[in-house]
Amino acid sequence: MRADLDDLFGMIEEEKMEKRLDRNDEPVRKKRCCIQQDLAEALATLTKTTDSLKPCTTQSAIAEHYSSTGHTMTSDDFQIFSLIPREILYRILRILDDFEAEKQDCTSEFQKLIRCISVPVRCYKDIPDCESLQHRLSKRRQKCPMPCTHHDTTMLHSDNDSNIEITEESIISLSIAINDLYAEYNKLYETLTVLTGGIQTVISDKERLTRELSNLKSSVDSDRQEQLKLKQSEQEQDALINGIQLNQEILQQNLTNLTHHVQSVQSTSYDGTFTWKIKNVAELMMQAQSERQPSIYSPPFYSTPTGYKMCMRAYLNGDGNTRRTHLSLFFIVMRGEYDAILRWPFHFKVTFCMFDQSGQEHHIIDSFRPDVKSDSFQIPKTQMNIASGIPKFFPLPMLQQDGNNYVKDDTLFIKCIVNFTNLPKVVLPYLLTLNPGLSADVQNKMIKTETERRQENQQQPSIPISTPCG
Repeated sequence: MRADLDDLFGMIEEEKMEKRLDRNDEPVRKKRCCIQQDLAEALATLTKTTDSLKPCTTQSAIAEHYSSTGHTMTSDDFQIFSLIPREILYRILRILDDFEAEKQDCTSEFQKLIRCISVPVRCYKDIPDCESLQHRLSKRRQKCPMPCTHHDTTMLHSDNDSNIEITEESIISLSIAINDLYAEYNKLYETLTVLTGGIQTVISDKERLTRELSNLKSSVDSDRQEQLKLKQSEQEQDALINGIQLNQEILQQNLTNLTHHVQSVQSTSYDGTFTWKIKNVAELMMQAQSERQPSIYSPPFYSTPTGYKMCMRAYLNGDGNTRRTHLSLFFIVMRGEYDAILRWPFHFKVTFCMFDQSGQEHHIIDSFRPDVKSDSFQIPKTQMNIASGIPKFFPLPMLQQDGNNYVKDDTLFIKCIVNFTNLPKVVLPYLLTLNPGLSADVQNKMIKTETERRQENQQQPSIPISTPCG
């Protein structure tokens, strides 16, 4: 019995292949699936209940149903059917009947044939509907390469026996359209081939550009590292240069200070006298008149290297009551390093001399003695004591007069002499006539000689002059 059922399924499949059953037909596929599902359930139930089935008592009915399927019942089949319950056997037979009916419907559905009555190619063959177009095109390609203008018709036999007329022109138009589409397809394929080659070129160019870009990136990174190194080196060099410049500035300042100190040492007097060279007299007078700088100070000078420290102060436009009328000269006692071992108050005579630069030696000389009770001549408690001197030293109109003998090349010379050796007053004019270019020792010897000569002259008695008598 099982073999018969397998044969039945095989026959169904063969009929489907012979009749070209369309597997994509949705209604047929659904019915086939239902039939196969029912057969599978019946076979499963038959397998499970074979051993427990009772003999069938209606063998004539079973034989009738079995023979209705077109098979002859053998003794072996009858023995198998005698073991199957009647309800299950009827169910199997109903399934087979339903499948047979469905098979007939599917067969009639695909039995639609078309008779080709194309006159130009003399073809009257009955062909399936699904192959009609391919058949007609193949005939035309073989017999009629040019478009045919004859009017051919085919009759389609449908289920309701209605006739549908299809013109030859529509088929030719369809063929032309297909040829055009095929030509267009070829063009598109050629274009696609060209584009594919272009894509390959683009890909190659991209790979080449990618490699070049990678090389450029590597070069840029290398240049950037080199630039960073150069920048770092430049910063280090800048720092070194800045340090050198700072050191150079410090050295220059020290050199300037040392130069000033050397000049100050060289120009500093340690014998109680000092010649003050005043430059830019006209400008200094204007500043004094505008009171931007009423007075100026001379460099310091000393009585000895360990003695008193002193300086001069000049008011080029006058001071106090003598403003705008006279040149005022003052003497200042300054704080020195050896003040603690010196004798105070300061009581030495001070003489000022403004040199005549014409060579006529008409010097302006004036002196004063310090007031020992004044604070100006006590031991200094600040950087310098209060100035004291001669307010009306020289009239300003004479000093401002053009061509005067005291200001030459806008320069003025004033000398201060502190009499620490008690020089006689009569020797002082001689001292001012000495050549300033001579050394201090030479000048001191000359002063000593002149002093002794004058003293001898004073000690010699005067000889009376006799007059003749009568």
